[in-house]
Amino acid sequence: IPQISYASTAPELSDPGRYEYFSRVVPPDSYQAQAMVDVVRALGWSYVSTLASEGNYGESGVEAFVQSSREAGGLCIAQSIKIPREPRPGEFAKVIGRLMETSTARGVVLFANEDDIRRVLEAAALANLSGHFSWVGSDSWGAKMAPVQGLEAAARGAITILPKRASVPGFDEYFTSRSLENNRRNLWFHEFWEDDFNCRL
Repeated sequence: IPQISYASTAPELSDPGRYEYFSRVVPPDSYQAQAMVDVVRALGWSYVSTLASEGNYGESGVEAFVQSSREAGGLCIAQSIKIPREPRPGEFAKVIGRLMETSTARGVVLFANEDDIRRVLEAAALANLSGHFSWVGSDSWGAKMAPVQGLEAAARGAITILPKRASVPGFDEYFTSRSLENNRRNLWFHEFWEDDFNCRL
């Protein structure tokens, strides 16, 4: 079944041997990782830590970052920390404690989900370390406010990566003008209509 994804960024989906019928309109995380290496090098950092949410997104992203940094050279990874899927109480305080073990690596590259990012920032604020770390965040953070709301001091100066976005002129008008009368070629539109308007046709 051919599939086109607007948000699946896992690098392994680029393998045409395994995912012959898969395509996407967003770049894989390997591009994002390379951009993060470029940002870190442009800032003149040579010693950073990485922080990943356990799972495909976080671990693959950090792996791609480490690989790109090796290829680029001149960048040492102080430590790579993984946040468990189901963190125990106090887990994020431990993460901040571990980051402080190599406190000269003040740059931290984050490939983590929104909730984990928020809890890392909370733990940094509670440890009175707002402003100590310089964060480079992936697209899960991107331009979102939720991870930093109320934690602006802990997040101050963070650089986040986000794939380039563009609006297609006229698309919103076209999309919102679709109805049962003018959209007969879409076989699933009636299902969407029933669900959206809570009705039976």
